[in-house]
Amino acid sequence: MKIYFMLMVFSFSHLAFSQNVDREVFEETLGEKKAYAYSMLEKSFEEFLKTNYHQTSLPERIKSFLTDIQNQNINWIYDENLSKSMLDQLEKSGLREDILLYKNESYKERFEFIKYLDENISNAETIDNSEIEDGYEELIEIPTTSRKEEIQLRKEELDRQKIRDKLPQPNKNGRFYFALAKAQTNHEDVKAYVLLVTKYEESPSASLIASAFLDNLSNSELIAWENKLIMIVEIYLKSLISNEIIKK
Repeated sequence: MKIYFMLMVFSFSHLAFSQNVDREVFEETLGEKKAYAYSMLEKSFEEFLKTNYHQTSLPERIKSFLTDIQNQNINWIYDENLSKSMLDQLEKSGLREDILLYKNESYKERFEFIKYLDENISNAETIDNSEIEDGYEELIEIPTTSRKEEIQLRKEELDRQKIRDKLPQPNKNGRFYFALAKAQTNHEDVKAYVLLVTKYEESPSASLIASAFLDNLSNSELIAWENKLIMIVEIYLKSLISNEIIKK
């Protein structure tokens, strides 16, 4: 199967004058309650960064956050009351369903994504899953482990898989992604992200986002609301939900 591979899709052309995402259009399309819920999620993310990273500026905290993801050094502290309150608000507003759906959920709304998106994205390439997997087979060295270590590793992987199976998946028909598509004006990175989710039903990994953002975005771009949105939805929100699942 062909997919859009995250780092191939993002153009990072830095043509700020021609790449705009109108937050007012985004919020109007979401509706007042859902737009408010998203703004609270954004504030929650910034509070989370303050709790876990002690640099004085938001860009530096974001860089540390992304660097930890890149280095797989994840030992975050959550404000449990704030996290639960935030997730409850997302549920009550209906915004969570516009972003992520659990396996047993259906979603009736349909939007004309094609009206605001095209697939002619600069520097975009398609790549075959099998090509990726073949490359990994050549590069990854499997360490020698004892029987006891091997059993423990398998158990840990099974535990992780059980959590992954319970996690909601991106809602390819979601109003959230439609609002983002409608709000962008020739913003190739945002168009690519929305296409990735809505057409190719792929969710970019945290490590790919971290590498792409650290390598290509300036401090001012890291705190641009549309770039924060990708970090919030694909990393922060999913980590909140995962943390709640683990507690249960």
